[in-house]
Amino acid sequence: MARKANPIGPHVLALIEDARVDLARSALALREGDNEPDFKLPDDIPDHSDEEAVEAFRQRLVQTLSEFDQDELRPAEQRARRIRSLADGKGVTSLSTIVEQRLDDDQSEDFERQPDRLCRSIWVYLNARETFEDAESFHFARQFRDHGKLYDAFEVELENHLALDAAAINEAALAAKIKYMLELKSDISCTVKALDLPATDTHPASIMLIVRHGGPLSSVYDHRHDGRRGTIYYRPPNEATLIYTPSLRQIEVCADSPVVRQTVSDSFAEVALGHDISQKPLTWKRYNLSRFRTSLLLEPPEIEGYEFEFARVLEAEVRLGTWRRKLQLKVTVDDDIEEVADQYLGARNIFRRAEAFSRIGIAVAYNRVGDEKERSINITIAGTKSCNLQSKTDPEERSLGFALLKEWGILSAFRQIAPDDLRAIFAQLVQLHDRVEDEVSGGYLLELGLDASRLIEGGLLERRDRQDIVLIEDDDIDGEGSVKPSATEGMVRTEGPFGEDAGKRPLSDVKMFAINGQWLHETLTRLMKPILSKRAAQILDPDLTLLGAMRINDGDVPVYFARRLNDPKTAQRLDLVLRARDTAGVGIILAASEEMPSHLGPNVVVPLLSHLSPADDDLLFSRDGLELAYRNSLSLARGGVSPRVIRTGTQSGTLYIPGKEPLHLGGNDQLTIFERLVVAAGKGSPDVQVKALMDGFDCRSPQQAFRKETWDSIRDVYIGKGAKNGYWRLVLAALPTESVTQTAVEEPV
Repeated sequence: MARKANPIGPHVLALIEDARVDLARSALALREGDNEPDFKLPDDIPDHSDEEAVEAFRQRLVQTLSEFDQDELRPAEQRARRIRSLADGKGVTSLSTIVEQRLDDDQSEDFERQPDRLCRSIWVYLNARETFEDAESFHFARQFRDHGKLYDAFEVELENHLALDAAAINEAALAAKIKYMLELKSDISCTVKALDLPATDTHPASIMLIVRHGGPLSSVYDHRHDGRRGTIYYRPPNEATLIYTPSLRQIEVCADSPVVRQTVSDSFAEVALGHDISQKPLTWKRYNLSRFRTSLLLEPPEIEGYEFEFARVLEAEVRLGTWRRKLQLKVTVDDDIEEVADQYLGARNIFRRAEAFSRIGIAVAYNRVGDEKERSINITIAGTKSCNLQSKTDPEERSLGFALLKEWGILSAFRQIAPDDLRAIFAQLVQLHDRVEDEVSGGYLLELGLDASRLIEGGLLERRDRQDIVLIEDDDIDGEGSVKPSATEGMVRTEGPFGEDAGKRPLSDVKMFAINGQWLHETLTRLMKPILSKRAAQILDPDLTLLGAMRINDGDVPVYFARRLNDPKTAQRLDLVLRARDTAGVGIILAASEEMPSHLGPNVVVPLLSHLSPADDDLLFSRDGLELAYRNSLSLARGGVSPRVIRTGTQSGTLYIPGKEPLHLGGNDQLTIFERLVVAAGKGSPDVQVKALMDGFDCRSPQQAFRKETWDSIRDVYIGKGAKNGYWRLVLAALPTESVTQTAVEEPV
């Protein structure tokens, strides 16, 4: 018989084995919610000097916890992991740095009396939780650059240098500003904590801000004791961490949302630094290596206070077709990298034709005016956000490096797209957001009439690889073709499936760009807010967001924003989500897609782009048009007056049953099954034999035409067993759907 695996995780075991037993027991016995079990750990703590008794007590802890399963032990394992992270490596420094600032004298003495760093970490977790959490934020703050999409760096141009420390920051005023800018509801608190970060070997003295606020409402399904599924609504805690380095005049910020990163940085600059954002926007540090497509040579610029001997590219790395393949060339400071590339890779080598550089290394020799000492600086840029200048210890050297990158056009600035400009391209942005793919070609952007460079500056797009395959529709060639380099600058060659010459195309058409989906989504939803009488942003699904409510007939009508409804699988998934929210009442779904179902759950689906107002109107949408579309479809949203199936395409449609929420159907099999059941119900003989019901289909049972979760939600609600075995019928009896005018937008519980 196989031995049962021990359910105790490695962090809990390490806590039991390494920590003083009284602290280990206290940390493991802690319960932070009613859903956590009471382990009933032994409480007869032995004398610390009795090694045998201590070891026996540790074994009793292990034995007691071994009786629980992994799910029950998971919260304790997560706590132990957090505690150990601040008791090892740089976590120890992070904890001690924050403890020095946050704890009073008595607490500091208790902290220092703990026998080792693990015990000190446990003690802070048990006795000073906020300090522990601040130390965690500090611990991760210095690792921002490893967070990829969660990280941004900004540069602020101050006219006068400010001697700023944490004590000088008005935390309440900054919290109020951030809350206002993020448009948080009055009942959502926002807190700001400012801490001084001492200088280290690699980082100058800085100020850290920890911003915490409630996020958009969210929900999870809950399996209840009676076997039924319920929904728990909650507001997740959001956190942004900002570091300001006065000597560099640089703001670094980490947060999930790009809008939050921008808002927190702008608010800090205005409130704490007295900086006028409208006149001098923050410089968003983005590195654009596109200039090296035409030349790898750099001219030393004119910068006051410095004289330059040379500036040379010593390293260049390009991606070959896909990001997984790369070509890298390194030379010495005495070499001309272009000559080396021409000599060994050919005159029209890949570096001259590259459309995507992923890494550039630059060496600069210089001296300060009036100083004979020869100096040098090495600059390495990797991707769009990473540069080694951020880790230079000399502030003046860093400032010079960033100045050089600006002069060469490598360091690009973020420019917020003006609201009027966003309104002008709103329809195109909606189409961009509705795409299934997260990447888009330059040719598609050209068709939409969008300027890729402007969207990149505005944070909505990022550069990616070039297309390898394109669709060719010529008289002689029809199908997929491959993209090849061209000797003509700014052009690429295309070849047909059998190597045929398919002509040239502009390089800009085959460039690929990644859509910053989160920022694009927040940009679009922000433009929709003026039509709402009540705002209650809640992401229900990656493709479905509750925006709030419109006031119609003296009632609050829920308003949703949905995309990708032209995909039957997406539409059916969202239909299931919305039918689980039947208490929210009949609402309006603003659909980004042109092809869409007429209803999802008990909601009217309205094409978003069909209700745009004229350009000179104050509101982006025609409110009267939305209300009229809602009223016209309200009866069907409640099930109509008789059972029927309405097809909105060959593979999609909706089932309507009086008193029931509409059911979205995807695929001809699902549509035909319910069409046959509706016909049978209308003739007064509702039972249909399974053989007749499934005639012409590969599947033998209606269950096989649906995904499991969909079938579980519709059986005995829309379709049920007939009076005899082997028969199915339409389920007609149901409670009426609630009137929308009596149902408010859902609130968290």
